[in-house]
Amino acid sequence: MPQKNSSSLLSSTLSVTLIILFSKAVGFVREMIMAAYFGADIVTDSYNAAYSLFYLPVLLFSSCITSTLVPQYIRCAQDKGINRANRFASNALTAFSIAGLILSILMFALSDPLVRLVYPGFDPMAHKDAVTFTRIMLPALVFFTAGLVLSSLLNAREKYVAAQLTGLPLSVAEITLAVLLSKKYGIVTQAWGVILAGFLQIIVLVPFLGGLKLRPYLNHKDKYLKKVFLLALPAVLSMAVNELNHMVDRMLASGLNGGDISSMSYAFKLIMFMMGVLVVPLTTVSFSKLSRSSAKSDPESVIPMIRSSISMLLMWVLPIVIIAGIQHIHIIRFAYGRGHFLTDQTRDNVHITGLIFLCYVAGVPFFGLRDLTNRVYHAFEDTKTPMVIATASVVLNILLNLLLRKLMGVYGLALATVFAAMFGVILLFSLLRKHVSGVFDKTFIMDMVRTLLLNLPLALAAFGLDALIAPAFGTFHVFLRLALISVSALAVYGVSIVLLGGKREKAALRQLKGIIKR
Repeated sequence: MPQKNSSSLLSSTLSVTLIILFSKAVGFVREMIMAAYFGADIVTDSYNAAYSLFYLPVLLFSSCITSTLVPQYIRCAQDKGINRANRFASNALTAFSIAGLILSILMFALSDPLVRLVYPGFDPMAHKDAVTFTRIMLPALVFFTAGLVLSSLLNAREKYVAAQLTGLPLSVAEITLAVLLSKKYGIVTQAWGVILAGFLQIIVLVPFLGGLKLRPYLNHKDKYLKKVFLLALPAVLSMAVNELNHMVDRMLASGLNGGDISSMSYAFKLIMFMMGVLVVPLTTVSFSKLSRSSAKSDPESVIPMIRSSISMLLMWVLPIVIIAGIQHIHIIRFAYGRGHFLTDQTRDNVHITGLIFLCYVAGVPFFGLRDLTNRVYHAFEDTKTPMVIATASVVLNILLNLLLRKLMGVYGLALATVFAAMFGVILLFSLLRKHVSGVFDKTFIMDMVRTLLLNLPLALAAFGLDALIAPAFGTFHVFLRLALISVSALAVYGVSIVLLGGKREKAALRQLKGIIKR
């Protein structure tokens, strides 16, 4: 049974990964165009600040909806049947859409003091631009919220592909408007692109809704909807901790050098790209499967899935993180090294953004483990424990920010986020036993140690090649250098698994080969 679960998990995860990889690749092109057209200055700082302020409620709704709606829909379908579950789905869609509308109106009215509160270091012009950009984007909140509900419902029905396509509209809209209109209207075109993207998200999801009979319906007495909102607040904080910490980072960066917020945003978007490709597919598939197992009141049945998920995450993430850390400057040069970003005479954007990226990338394994373990708690309808741990992590991040900002500037802000994530993972693992015991037995811990050791040959190969191969400039040459080092290091990693890996690693490698062939 564990082998079957692992194979099913890997197959579903890889399918989702391929879709996300395509979506994220288009998003990556969007960020490249943003950097080339708009660079990293005080105006882009204002736009990034405004987008972060707009995206915060999107993130909070996402954390609430994805963490609570999936298990409640599954439980409703198992307890009452699919028709009752679809009525609950209609109720949730209506309720959250109304909530999104009300919040967008409130934020529009309060956007001036909100910007002043969150970004106190902005000068009057930057503040005014940030307020304008925020107000343009806010009407899209209703579309984004409705899209999150539809995506979560599709995930609950194990239709994972559709939800991962919703990232494409933002990229398509912003790329199109940047190329066609930015010379005349500037970066404000990107704010209008957010509204267009919100509408297009709904258009993308509608064809996949077969079987989900949705209609306008609102019943605040629905016990499943009540349970969603009861679990919502703690779920929001536990799943939004990454972005909350990053927002704190940007808030404190607003008093540093001009362009630091943009550099942090560019670096963090690459981290989110990595998380989207390496972690989101696994947590999405695992969460649906864990929710189904927990709904059957059989906690012990989830142990093999938890172990498989953790093992797979570390097997995928660690080698990529090592390679990315070693090649951090060339990754930034490939991603953003063109146009205004490269020709800025006031600061070395590549070097600054590269070092910020290096700090953040060290935290990717902890970000991934935290998100995955939060999902385990949520599958058992425990959102309070992750909330308490997330609160402690945010407090620690703020304290470390204040300390490291003085010592290391913007780099200290990024490192504080990593240390806070590490702290959160340790607490989540420690308290998991109250739901399911025996996950981290001696055998599994030794498996994890072996996974870490298997990455040593990869690290040595990547370090050696990085030292031997001369620095590259120009997109094509940088790409060749990145590809050569990455492919060579991953080949060494594959050989290490074949020669030194355990049953778990070898089985995963065989399954991956089989899936790729099919």
